[in-house]
Amino acid sequence: METHGADPVTAYKKAVEARFAQWLEDLWPEAEAAGISRATFDKQLKGLQLDWSLPQLEPPDPAYPEGPAMPAAMKPKPQPQAEFGVPQNYFNAGSLKGLAAGGRAKLKQLEPTLTAIQSQYGVPASIVLAIWGRETGFGGATLPYDAVTAIATQAFMGRRAEEFRPQLIGALKIIELGHSTRAEMKSSWAGAMGHPQFLPGDFEDYAVDFDGDGDRDIWDSVPDALASVGNSLSSQGWDGKQPWAYEVELPKGFDCTRQGPDEALPIREWIDLGVKRVRDRPFPEARLDDWTFLVLPAGMKGPAFLATTNFSVLKLYNNSDVYAIFVGHVADMIAYDAPVDFVGEWQPVERFTRDRILQFQKVLVAQGHDVGKVDGLVGFKTRQTIGEEEKKRKLPLTCYPSHALINQVLK
Repeated sequence: METHGADPVTAYKKAVEARFAQWLEDLWPEAEAAGISRATFDKQLKGLQLDWSLPQLEPPDPAYPEGPAMPAAMKPKPQPQAEFGVPQNYFNAGSLKGLAAGGRAKLKQLEPTLTAIQSQYGVPASIVLAIWGRETGFGGATLPYDAVTAIATQAFMGRRAEEFRPQLIGALKIIELGHSTRAEMKSSWAGAMGHPQFLPGDFEDYAVDFDGDGDRDIWDSVPDALASVGNSLSSQGWDGKQPWAYEVELPKGFDCTRQGPDEALPIREWIDLGVKRVRDRPFPEARLDDWTFLVLPAGMKGPAFLATTNFSVLKLYNNSDVYAIFVGHVADMIAYDAPVDFVGEWQPVERFTRDRILQFQKVLVAQGHDVGKVDGLVGFKTRQTIGEEEKKRKLPLTCYPSHALINQVLK
């Protein structure tokens, strides 16, 4: 491969693009098996260039075996992961109020459609609206990326490349079947499309034609898009008889390692442990035998929630505790005019890069702990493990990362 005379970055990128072109061609048997024609395959992928501007990329180093190494100037630097490092930042009062107001306005404007969606899928209109508002500002967000390019780039050199590979086949399938055109398939940097921010796999599984025109259109049809959200949640187990969660107060000295789905109990047993619903509200008598689990997004340094099955369903839409809490809370503000603030107060927490947490998790796993997915994110099992380590090391029990604990573990 001729790269003489080029600067190192240009030479490296040229080599990676050549490898990418071959990688795309090697997808053909997979695409053919999925029912994609050679004409569609060639038209959409021939000459496709990587989008180097996308986040969460891990370009190959070297570009190919025996090829040019990644130049030092291109080496990725650790970035703060604000969404997980500081949960409080996710709950900006202005954003909550704005989305709740927008949701109430849409509830009036689209009442017949939303009532029909709620009736068919058993998902509250407020939840559907909260997701719509969070994902695309009720359809007002700019989606600047070409979905095929974004997905192909992520599938070739993204952090979760294997998850994106079938999504690229799915994107071609959408075009092949005439559900949308390439020009219409604008997306986020991760290839999420339309009002509900569906990946191609979500489109195939959950998109519906709700306006009766024969098309499943999540890009331009609001009824189709919102019904598709309802169908997605319903198909994945939404229980229309339960709320998404209850905010609760924990008794003094409560063991925060009792959080997470593997520590679920019926509500009446949580009550026996001293867990109370906030604002002196009783739990519904008819729901006392519902199994729920404790969610502490900031450990003992923030609000506490008893989560239902529906919380887990919201996490299937976006696998983040704070996302599920945000959507559920906005829905409550829309439906019940719930207060903006939680009763539990967010306390200051220490900041970490995702890479630092990843290193911490790897050491914990090497020591025999189960931290769940080793991904640099502070999920249930990582928070449980932190609590166990805090107990062992006689540190204050918080179930949330601290420099004191991480420094001890990494020694």
